[in-house]
Amino acid sequence: METSNRLVLITGATSGIGLATVSTLKKNGFQVVLTGRNPEKVDKACAETDCPGYVLDVAREQDCLATVRQVEKDHGPLWGLINNAGIWLEGDFEDYAPEDIRQVLETNTLGTMMMTHAVLPGMIERGRGTVLNVISTGALYTRKNISVYSASKWALRGFTGCLEAECAPKGVRVMGFYPGKVSSSMYETAGVPRDLDIAMTPEQAAHMIDCMLQDEKNVWGQLSARSLNDYV
Repeated sequence: METSNRLVLITGATSGIGLATVSTLKKNGFQVVLTGRNPEKVDKACAETDCPGYVLDVAREQDCLATVRQVEKDHGPLWGLINNAGIWLEGDFEDYAPEDIRQVLETNTLGTMMMTHAVLPGMIERGRGTVLNVISTGALYTRKNISVYSASKWALRGFTGCLEAECAPKGVRVMGFYPGKVSSSMYETAGVPRDLDIAMTPEQAAHMIDCMLQDEKNVWGQLSARSLNDYV
């Protein structure tokens, strides 16, 4: 299908899955706009991918709508939104600082909701569009030490499933991608060591996202993927 008229905005796109998805989608003919919280990283990602970029902290709800409006003013209506921005938090719940709990929920959960809220009216009015939420296998099971991170993702699982049913009759796909461990800087940023040799690569995750976006006739409601080596 022709992709040149499909403009996609990706949050959290300066590293990991987000940056790999920018490159993959552009290579496959999509128009791509990237966003990130750090201005220097946004500039670097723009230079690497030759795609336009905007500074955006999805935890700031007023910035979500303002950025969507600016992107559409600069580049035209958005066909797609990939909610990829997220932060990791690990440890015993009683040791978490209240501000850390709030930051995870405001970024991972509310950020996704607010970005979706900003783009959805236009998509519904046009009767066409796709919202893809990068969630996590952490929303498919429970384990110790990730209570708040998992809660933020379980909430997205419910949100995504409900919107899938709500928006499909209106011509808009809302889909969830549930990756397992990915070789990215997310764990390092959180100060948590991980063996990333057994993880899937950001490029592999980006390939799956591309597949989900390509076929507008299908809603890939809950697609999960893990590296084969992650089971050992």
